[in-house]
Amino acid sequence: MRERPRAMRTVDDFLVACSLQEAAVELVSTPGWERHLRALATALRERCAVLAAGLVREIPEWTITHVPAGGLHLWVRPTADYLAEAARSHGVSIADGRQYFAAEPPGTFLRIGFAATAELAEGVRRLALAARDLPGR
Repeated sequence: MRERPRAMRTVDDFLVACSLQEAAVELVSTPGWERHLRALATALRERCAVLAAGLVREIPEWTITHVPAGGLHLWVRPTADYLAEAARSHGVSIADGRQYFAAEPPGTFLRIGFAATAELAEGVRRLALAARDLPGR
């Protein structure tokens, strides 16, 4: 009696429902999909440029390791590896990059997302405040 619900749970947990698969295929098959992807890529490049310029202006002691041609995140080398926690106290959510090193020793990086952020300039301003409020500064 337990095996059937367990098997159903496995299917639910590991497979995407057929109706969702059909909706996804319909979406990516529409004529507007390519136009949407181009507009999204342009918007992401613009957001990345705004974030990078703001960081250079507001926190020049940080090193931007690479400005990506695509993607959703900017990697920076801050002056302190515990800045992600300090940033949260200023209302900014960034990731401590150490957790993203799967095969090599972790470095002191921050991973800053720019995909869904509308107020990048304000976020950079708050990050600068968090960096200035760190102990020893």
